[in-house]
Amino acid sequence: MSVSHPVRAQESPSAPAGGAASSAHVARSASPAPPGGGRTAGRARSGVSDAILPGFEMLADGSTRLFVELSRPVTYEARSGHGSITYVLKEARVDRRNNQNPLVTVHFNTPVTSARLQPHGRDVWFVIALRSAVQPAVAMDAGKDGGVVMRIEFPKGDYVRPGAPADRGSPSSGDVPDESTPEPTTRTGR
Repeated sequence: MSVSHPVRAQESPSAPAGGAASSAHVARSASPAPPGGGRTAGRARSGVSDAILPGFEMLADGSTRLFVELSRPVTYEARSGHGSITYVLKEARVDRRNNQNPLVTVHFNTPVTSARLQPHGRDVWFVIALRSAVQPAVAMDAGKDGGVVMRIEFPKGDYVRPGAPADRGSPSSGDVPDESTPEPTTRTGR
């Protein structure tokens, strides 16, 4: 199912509720892009937005936020799957190869375990792996130089359970070897 919603920058619509597996959104920046297209001028194809910077933030109230800075407004579609949400950013591309590396968040108290920008034809998929079924709030805000920032905000909660990856490596988790026990040795040769 696909539903179109016009969205202006600065508005904060919620993600699709319950049974909707996907929805489409359009964002328009508050002001037109300056001549030359700002930071990515000369490289961008007409009508294509660059995904400039993906990021993750822990907020003071305990909630978390994923974001993607884009060089210009895009149309996007949200697709929910088992343990994931994918935002298809239409007519977009990843600005730098390094921005395709995953944002690994398993050590934070968030429903997100990782997020990654993935080129997919003429689009970019922002794939978010989840450890808990939650509905994030999605917004597009006006950015610098005619760009936009896509914000995906997740509610606070108790998402990390004892013994889960966020606790690994701490002395109480049992993953750290006892310093009084000698390390096994490996011998090679005859």
